[in-house]
Amino acid sequence: MIFDGTQKTIGKGSQADVVSYYGYAYKIYKKNYPLEWIKFEKKQQEFVNKAGFSDVKYYDTDDTHILKMDLISGVTLENVASKGDLNVWDILRNAFEFVHGKNVEGLDFPSFIDTAAIGLCEDDKITILPIIERLSKKMENRVCHLDLHFLNIMIPECGKNFQIIDWINARLAPMVFDYARTYVIFEEFSKIGLDMYIKNVLPQMWNLGVSEDDFYDAIKVSRIIRQAEKAN
Repeated sequence: MIFDGTQKTIGKGSQADVVSYYGYAYKIYKKNYPLEWIKFEKKQQEFVNKAGFSDVKYYDTDDTHILKMDLISGVTLENVASKGDLNVWDILRNAFEFVHGKNVEGLDFPSFIDTAAIGLCEDDKITILPIIERLSKKMENRVCHLDLHFLNIMIPECGKNFQIIDWINARLAPMVFDYARTYVIFEEFSKIGLDMYIKNVLPQMWNLGVSEDDFYDAIKVSRIIRQAEKAN
């Protein structure tokens, strides 16, 4: 696929950039990015659409490393946070409730316990798998986004409250792992953001009866997986 120079970069990541172009978004992966992972992301989005989480659809192009997507006209929650226009913590809490509120019956998302150890060294597997197994027996599995942060929540111009994007990590898992993953993201990028997250969002989790020990075990799992992602 050849762009005519009018495309505008709207997102950058370690493995792909996203541009807007003639009313659509295009995700441009690095050429060494495995095709099976791109196929997996497309399948995940089909699950997302079927579950009613998003109406954004993916389309093939003539380049196997470029995906065409419906364009969300709006800004990220990160942009909103920098301007102070809205209560971003209310939006983040609502996003968690929206994701976790779906009935999992009939949904095809992969299970966290079956996929979390992929790509990890043996020592890391030995550390995380017993924790995931223990918490999975103790807590109900729900749909978890597992990368829910300000850059993955869009505030559309069309009047909708928010639109969640980048569902490639979504799994069926105890909700504590979703809150733990977001904790680790804030821990990595913003001490102030982490403090506000602890104050404004985590009470939502505590009210579900999650213990501190279980939460910090979930954080341990999330840190290990996050470090492995950054190394790849």
